[in-house]
Amino acid sequence: MIELSGAEKSHPGGVRALRGVDLLVNAGELVAIVGPSGSGKSTMLHLIGTLDRPSAGTVRIAGHDAGTLPDRELSALRARHIGFVFQRFHLAAGVSALDNVADGMLYGGTPRRERRERAADALGRVGLGHRLAHRPHELSGGECQRVAVARAVAGGPSLLLADEPTGNLDSSSGQGVLAILRELNASGTTVAIITHDEEVAAAAPRRVRLRDGVIVADERSPGVTREGSTA
Repeated sequence: MIELSGAEKSHPGGVRALRGVDLLVNAGELVAIVGPSGSGKSTMLHLIGTLDRPSAGTVRIAGHDAGTLPDRELSALRARHIGFVFQRFHLAAGVSALDNVADGMLYGGTPRRERRERAADALGRVGLGHRLAHRPHELSGGECQRVAVARAVAGGPSLLLADEPTGNLDSSSGQGVLAILRELNASGTTVAIITHDEEVAAAAPRRVRLRDGVIVADERSPGVTREGSTA
């Protein structure tokens, strides 16, 4: 699902945010990409999410070389295969939970009626089937993050990228969101959680540790194979 080979990203001024990173994440894995501020986590997220291109090396997502695709095809790749969950929710104020989720499929060309049906189903999956008409200011922080998760998965992506998904939540709400991500992974979605939080990382069966733009450790919990399944 994710294949980085010698991936590098440099910024003006000679700053090398990623330095020759090799990483393979198979379909169906749940992996945490862990590191302190400045380690290269956000840069890796942008490359894996096809929001940016590598300066060198290759980035393949679902078999597609993201470094060579034109922008239009990259947008289509994101729409078909990748869902994003961000720390700050990015929900539209004054818009219902249902429409926040449905509008996330707007650029995929899905008809309005189908968008709303899929949005209602996704909200039901995250336990918010009774909150369809509620607006962000009427929801708790944990509920807003669940809306964001529903928006990310409503289009049926094969890869879900969660960037510090519990960063703005209390511990109880955060555990609830992690439980939903584990359930989505159990249903077949590949999930990558980008985090600096060791407790969040510990919830993943695989942890890839970054520091100064390089992978310094690739850890698997006992019983987890390199294919990501439980032995």
